[in-house]
Amino acid sequence: MVEIKDLKKGMYVSELDRPWLETPFLFQGFRITNVQEIEQLGNTCNYVYVDPEKSVVPIPKRTAAAVSHEHKPSQPEIKRQRFAMPYQVEFEQEFPKAKQIYQHATKKMEKIMNDTRSGCSLNAQEIKSTVVSIADSVIRNPDALMLLSALESKDEQSVTHSVNVCTLSLIFGRYIGLEKKPLYELGTGALLHDIGETKLPNEVLNKSDKRSPAELELMKQHTRHGVELLMQTSGLPQSAIDIARDHHERMNGSGYPQKLLGDQLSLFTKIVSIADVYDSVTSGLHGKPAITCTEALKNMYVWRDELFDSLLVEQFIQCLGIYPIGSTVELSTGEIGIVISTNPGRRLLPRIMLVRDQDKKPYEPPKIINLEQFCSNDNVCKFEIRRVVKAETFSIDVRNYILRELQLQVA
Repeated sequence: MVEIKDLKKGMYVSELDRPWLETPFLFQGFRITNVQEIEQLGNTCNYVYVDPEKSVVPIPKRTAAAVSHEHKPSQPEIKRQRFAMPYQVEFEQEFPKAKQIYQHATKKMEKIMNDTRSGCSLNAQEIKSTVVSIADSVIRNPDALMLLSALESKDEQSVTHSVNVCTLSLIFGRYIGLEKKPLYELGTGALLHDIGETKLPNEVLNKSDKRSPAELELMKQHTRHGVELLMQTSGLPQSAIDIARDHHERMNGSGYPQKLLGDQLSLFTKIVSIADVYDSVTSGLHGKPAITCTEALKNMYVWRDELFDSLLVEQFIQCLGIYPIGSTVELSTGEIGIVISTNPGRRLLPRIMLVRDQDKKPYEPPKIINLEQFCSNDNVCKFEIRRVVKAETFSIDVRNYILRELQLQVA
């Protein structure tokens, strides 16, 4: 047990003196990296428990004893199925390829949806080749496609949503240790999860105002249409049909179309359900107001026991990190930047594209910095992230910055 006044940067907080959900902290367990986190702990708790093995600064022996003998965490530690695969290439090397893959995938998915609306059959081989290209990029370095998926265009949202859910599902699948073959299968179901929407009237599907009860019931029929379309297509895995049918089911039986319970849902369906909701709420799908990545993850954490598989939600949060790629952040210096890639070993110290100076004036050109390089051996960091902010608050067009500046930086 450690009193707040004795906390230091580098200590790993394993447990609080109150439930995590009563606090502003996203993760159950984190390493302190800045004084703002200590201040937040002081505003919330009287004391915390520190894990000496996960801390990077010395912990007094009495503290270690308190953690190991006096207190046991109320919830088991979340563990992944296995360690995620190491990155095979650097972000700069993968980004140009990923950009081409993402553009190609959106064009393919647009064609697939248009063909389906016209009554044409799905081409399983075309779908599989699209999924393989996305999956292989994710395997090499997931950050590149993760960044691109965060830049969703407001045009053809159904198309980009399908590609983004596929990308997110594959990134998450990679993180929990899925091999290539199951990744390809997962990606196929994720890409086609909403294919049934092509059979809905455009005036209902694209309606920006609140839908009537009758229109909401009509929207729910996309799961049935999806199953029918996929069952008519040879060469697709059964799991793709399951995902199309069940991705709106929820753990507590409150979903649709069959009000199934969590133990009746497949692993792939649970993964796609999480990715589907995350992309929907962060992109403002179907006219709804978009929320920040951090807000989305906090909400999903609250919903985890009722709506989603709780273990998978916590793993998903760990996968994306507390500062997801594409989010806009304010540094301790007052500067504003965009998170463009992560540091797998130290996710609180990502790479940032600085776009506003401490006076909130534009940097011309923007600067790219790796926060880890500005930390000394004693864990003192020159640049620290203070908070996640909304890009529009500072008139920042994230999409424009990424597509314009990274093309120059990595071409």
